Amino acid sequence: MKIIFMGTPEFSLHVLKKLIDDGHEIVSIYTKQNQPSGRGRKLAQNPIKNFGINQNIPVIQPANFKSDRDIKNLKSWDAEVAVIAAYGIILPKNILDSFKFGCLNLHPSVLPKYRGPSPVASAIMNNDSETGVSIMLLDEGMDSGPILSQEKTKILPNETTGELTNRLFIQGSILMSNTLNKWINGKITPESQIHQNASFTKLFSKKDGEINWNLSAQTIVSKIRALDPWPGSYTYLDQKLLKIISVSFEKQSNLDIGEIYLDHNINIGTKTGKIIVHKLQLEGRKPLNASDFIRGNSSLNGKILGVR
Repeated sequence: MKIIFMGTPEFSLHVLKKLIDDGHEIVSIYTKQNQPSGRGRKLAQNPIKNFGINQNIPVIQPANFKSDRDIKNLKSWDAEVAVIAAYGIILPKNILDSFKFGCLNLHPSVLPKYRGPSPVASAIMNNDSETGVSIMLLDEGMDSGPILSQEKTKILPNETTGELTNRLFIQGSILMSNTLNKWINGKITPESQIHQNASFTKLFSKKDGEINWNLSAQTIVSKIRALDPWPGSYTYLDQKLLKIISVSFEKQSNLDIGEIYLDHNINIGTKTGKIIVHKLQLEGRKPLNASDFIRGNSSLNGKILGVR
């Protein structure tokens, strides 16, 4: 089958590689434009583009699909279906309608729950015990198209958004493969979502990463896991930004809110319980394990985090 693949982040490669392994013809790859990266802010090619170039597959990077030229170019590939996995660009109706078998999209939640840009982070932040993947036909709405297939999976203890997202796209690549085969052979009837049950997620920003020590320890840990790798979690120590990278928690504590206590661990008081920090990074320094951090900062007992 002639397929146009659309995806941008590295975890989308799971889906692309599975399609190739299944023997489909990827006539072109669509991915977002190169983004500034590193201290020099130079434009960097994303992993999807690099893979396409290495496989001699044409790679197209339109800013959007507002120009007639971009629309005409996409239709010229004469693909029968588009497969989308975290592309990041909205497709207009004239694109959606241009494929014989439509546009199949992998969404990392059990729709209609967690529509929008941050379904995995939202599931972790809300302490959900499970999530899943959905294969849907794209329509003009926000993740509102009819469902072709779904699978659920447990969220593992201490799993971060980065880890869970990668696992969901591995699972989703297999589900996409099976669903595509059944769909083109007329063995699936699309099922409309129950729109009144829909919930929506937001795009997180850097300011969302600041830790509020007045929350419970469990809530803070869930937020740190949810915001890893983006935008990350941080607080302030002596007016310097302190990134909190890896943590666990205990439900009992006699520490004040935001108070540091050093023993063989870095303990931080919260409204309910305490955070135990395993890895962190002080502004201008490299990331350190807790034991290494303690050796260079043994006089922190009693200091309060979050004060600027």
